[in-house]
Amino acid sequence: MASIILSAAGSAVVGGAAANPFLAFLGSQVGSQIGGKVDDFVFGPLTISSQKGGRLQDLSVQTSTYGRSIPVAYGNARIAGNILWSRPIKEVVTTSTSSAGGGKGGGGKISSTQTSYAYYATLAIAICEGEVDEVLRVWADAGVVDVANSSVTYRVYKGDDLQLPDPLIESFEGVGKVPAYRGIAYIMVEDFPLEAYGNRIPNFTFEIKKKALLPDSSGNILENMIESMVLIPGSGEYVYDTQIEYKISGEVVGANFIQNGKKERINQHNREDKANVLLALDQLEQTCPNVEWISLVVTWFGDDLNARNCTIKPGVEYKVGATTDPDIWGVGGFTRSTARQITIDVNGSPVYGGTPDDDSVLRLLTELRARGYKILFYPMFFMDVANKPWRGRVTGSVTEVSNFFTKTNGYNAFITHYANLVLGKVDGFVIGSELIGLTKVKNGSNQFPAVDKLVTLAATVKGILGSGVKVTYAADWSEYHHTDGGWYNLDPLWASPNIDVIGIDAYFPLTDETQTEYDLEKVIHGWTSGEGYDFYYTDDARTTKASLGAAYAWKNIAWWWSHSHVNPDSTTSAWVPESKKIWFTEYGFPSVDGATNQPNVFYDPNSSESYFPRFSKGRIDFRAQRLGLLATEKQWKDSAMIERKFIWTWDARPFPYWPDLTRVWADGPLWKTGHWVQGKLGLSTLGAIVADLCRRVGLGDMDFDTSRLLDLVEGFIITNRTSARKVIEDLQKAYFFDAVESDGIIKFTGRSGTVVKEISQDEIISSDKSGSTELVAIVRKQELELPSRVEINYFNRLADYQVGTQRSERQVSSSKDSVEINLPLVMPDQEAKTVADISLFNAWQERTGYRFDLPYRYALLEPTDVIRIIVNSAEHTLRITDTHYGKPGIVRISGVAEDAAVYDFYTAPAAVSPQIQAVTGSGLTHIAFLDLPAFPSDGEAEAKLRFAAGGEEMNWSGAVIYRSDDAGGSYAHIAGIEHEAVVGNAIDVLAGGTTTTFDKANTVTIVLKSGELSGANELGVLNGANTAVLGEEVLQFQTATLIAPNKYVLSNLLRGRLGTEYTVSSHVAGERFVLLDASLAAMLMPTGLFGLSRLYKPVSIGMTLGQTDSTNFTYQGKALRPYAPVHLAAARDGSGNITITWIRRSRVGGEWRDAVDIALAEATEAYEVEILSGSTVVRTISSISSPLVTYSDSQQIADFGSVQSSVSVRIYQMSSAIGRGIAATATL
Repeated sequence: MASIILSAAGSAVVGGAAANPFLAFLGSQVGSQIGGKVDDFVFGPLTISSQKGGRLQDLSVQTSTYGRSIPVAYGNARIAGNILWSRPIKEVVTTSTSSAGGGKGGGGKISSTQTSYAYYATLAIAICEGEVDEVLRVWADAGVVDVANSSVTYRVYKGDDLQLPDPLIESFEGVGKVPAYRGIAYIMVEDFPLEAYGNRIPNFTFEIKKKALLPDSSGNILENMIESMVLIPGSGEYVYDTQIEYKISGEVVGANFIQNGKKERINQHNREDKANVLLALDQLEQTCPNVEWISLVVTWFGDDLNARNCTIKPGVEYKVGATTDPDIWGVGGFTRSTARQITIDVNGSPVYGGTPDDDSVLRLLTELRARGYKILFYPMFFMDVANKPWRGRVTGSVTEVSNFFTKTNGYNAFITHYANLVLGKVDGFVIGSELIGLTKVKNGSNQFPAVDKLVTLAATVKGILGSGVKVTYAADWSEYHHTDGGWYNLDPLWASPNIDVIGIDAYFPLTDETQTEYDLEKVIHGWTSGEGYDFYYTDDARTTKASLGAAYAWKNIAWWWSHSHVNPDSTTSAWVPESKKIWFTEYGFPSVDGATNQPNVFYDPNSSESYFPRFSKGRIDFRAQRLGLLATEKQWKDSAMIERKFIWTWDARPFPYWPDLTRVWADGPLWKTGHWVQGKLGLSTLGAIVADLCRRVGLGDMDFDTSRLLDLVEGFIITNRTSARKVIEDLQKAYFFDAVESDGIIKFTGRSGTVVKEISQDEIISSDKSGSTELVAIVRKQELELPSRVEINYFNRLADYQVGTQRSERQVSSSKDSVEINLPLVMPDQEAKTVADISLFNAWQERTGYRFDLPYRYALLEPTDVIRIIVNSAEHTLRITDTHYGKPGIVRISGVAEDAAVYDFYTAPAAVSPQIQAVTGSGLTHIAFLDLPAFPSDGEAEAKLRFAAGGEEMNWSGAVIYRSDDAGGSYAHIAGIEHEAVVGNAIDVLAGGTTTTFDKANTVTIVLKSGELSGANELGVLNGANTAVLGEEVLQFQTATLIAPNKYVLSNLLRGRLGTEYTVSSHVAGERFVLLDASLAAMLMPTGLFGLSRLYKPVSIGMTLGQTDSTNFTYQGKALRPYAPVHLAAARDGSGNITITWIRRSRVGGEWRDAVDIALAEATEAYEVEILSGSTVVRTISSISSPLVTYSDSQQIADFGSVQSSVSVRIYQMSSAIGRGIAATATL
């Protein structure tokens, strides 16, 4: 009676909670179809947790609760933590003191003291039940924390059975007194700064991944069967680089490159602070742990489908306007200026990525070797012509085909470059791929010149690489066997002693029909049957079949491999049967329905080769792709003929950054239907999740069967204590499967609508003793009992796991009822919409119930079976919900109406803008050390070193400046910078000009690397606006005209400000420009540091001292340097004595005030005067205390031999701190 008890429980829990007839009905169906085991044993309380009342928001709130249920997660999920342990919040008090003055002039000492407070949290946060595969992202409140690129220490414990207690907790609580929290995934956070969160502990949430994979009947898991993988994309200038490379926009000025705007990370868009390819390889290792070989694709580009005109060259994404750092791109002797410019599309973007830089390729090969992989190097070329056709379309005449290989920028140069480049670094090398348009060209002697050229090329490559490296050619699946007329054209190549294995890009069609089910055995059988094996189509419409002999059956690989080959001229080819193993140099399937019908096609609206497989509806279908992969791996597992199978493909751009970052990578939208397997392999399977739930309540693997549950689950979360039945109900609401006791085990099976038996009216037994002729009792629910709308709430990964809602409505219905279903599942929008559609239409479909009796020969029918009955010439399709064995020889059947079309709903994915953002980290800080004249706001004795800083990259949030006074032994904090300075360079030369009025004649063009400029009116400029330093000159500008991004022309200038008029004619192109505004930081410098070299580090917020290079700078104290005197004059008396006069200026306080002389701004008034003979100083007059000095006639005679008619002088005002000021020079 287990089924009766379960049915009652299902109705009570689900129906009662929802108070809705539809959900009550669903609950009763779930319950009644599970029987055989005692209810409390199978579906009693669990020690796991699940959503209570379906409240999805429970997942986003952090707690610190004793006894809280530990969440269980499958797949990807975002979960709030529970604080396990914490220290009291730590307060750090920082006091800094700066001083100035007190130098040799005896000036008073000025000091400034600042005290700041910072708060930090140290805590351990439990995430979920372990063991998880990885923690992908961490949020603090709504912001993602850059865990890898942070000064905060994070330690992730994945929850395995061997993890040890955290050493920090032990240091406080005592060794042996701290649990290891085995079986719980948690994270330890040390000294997390709280300033950005209002000095409180933020709400931490975590994205985790925990795979749940179901073995097949032989115990095989696809991910574990895979041993060889192709790594693409092949194009992308630094897509394979293991070190982070930067693109720097700008232009060359003379010998200098002038940066325009921020640096851009070319090959790091993840949060792991590592190059993309490194994270992609980490993910490959986690997803497919048994991969042994990596096939690395590298591409050059062809420019014509006619072999006569086609050249093969490496390509670049741009020629000018930017450079790269730290490496400069180069491939095979080509530079950025000599390589092919990849075609630019209407949006201004290259249609392909550029050829990978040679040095970056070598670094990746080293990395692959270090990870223990063997490497097959796989050069190929893409066609950079209109509509991006396949390289197999390149063809030509016999002569043109021969020249294609040997001409300048021909094919051989491409291949031999890489053979020489990778010498000693690879285990295999592919000399060509899918050149079918060339290899089928035959001359009058029945020879194939392209094949002959490949034979020669194989010998060349073998000679370079040596006998230890396997050399092959990757033939198209339609090329390897024979060509037009039955010629075994590639056999001379296959027989060559320099070819070690037969390479086939094995995209053979395995099925040839509309996909209605996922039948693994049918796909496996497709390898040894069907088109290309038993028959071929004689017409383009593929309607007429003709039998195919084994000698020409191109899918009969075994016959081809094990037999000699006879050409149409009766000659036997050079191929020796079974002489070499076969490698599938590529095989794979698009992730669409019908994938196994035509594995070689792909969808790309920008390519002339864009197709969906035959009979495909173009629907995203990861299961169909997985089915093809599993069938292929199983078919050729342990084959004596097929030695290696390389899956196409894994991308060097890590998931989910690629494909989600469509603003970075234009091909991201192709992922969902393409051959890529990352993000598709490793997804949890529904069968594995249900199996795990069954095991948790004590069922053994022989007690249940979930092998028919093939759906892939992106994520599923259980957060509260519940029963297994309740958890399975949540899954049933989304994946539409049933459970039944059959043959002593619980079988879970998905609904497909496939009819297993048709029953005629004559076989139905009347059960009505009244003599009624009614054979079947049909009950139809009223519309008012049915929903008119169904809403599905779920978690959307692309929206950072926020709750999404999809709904389905009946437009015409008298029912006003609405059903809301909360699914603790992570799924894309279109999948949730499909669930809503199926739920609604299934409810209306199942409104019709049936009950009738059948003879005992139908006793094998069981719940979940779909049958069709014919009553009064009308067909009724129904799904059995219950079977009851009543009177002897009678089986009573109960069921509901079923329509396979209900489960065929599909919603195409809409274009979305994922919330995931490209990650660059805070990046390094560029800094300008400004030893400038005193600002009007500075004190007389204040010598300030000013800093202008900004981020090398976006997302810069400030920096802390440190100084070392012991040559780098230790560093002390000296200043902080919160605001980005406006910094750039001049790309032309500012000519000399007037310093007493606005210079309206000259302009200068500035390119900024950070910040922006704007104009000001004349009064604003006169009041100090738009002050900048260009080179050594301090100037102001009234007009800033933007002429290009980050490029301005400055005009209407005030020149030589703050006593820098002596620099106005000394400008050069490329010199530094800094806007002197409030973004600058400043510190008082003691005179004891004047003239001393010191090391400085501008440490970006979020980075460490160790991540920051030091800069050497010597401060000279220019703020204390007196200005040059002005208005120099001379008068001669009757004796020939010359009296020289001048007017002093003040560094500070020099405003013109009535009846008041300007401030002296020095401890004492003192000057020095030099008398010059040409450039030689012949006399220095010191100890001058007023702006006047007499150069006597006797001194003139002593210096020059006679009284002079004119003299050249340099006059300095003296500073007690630094000595001479700026010289005023004149001939008087």
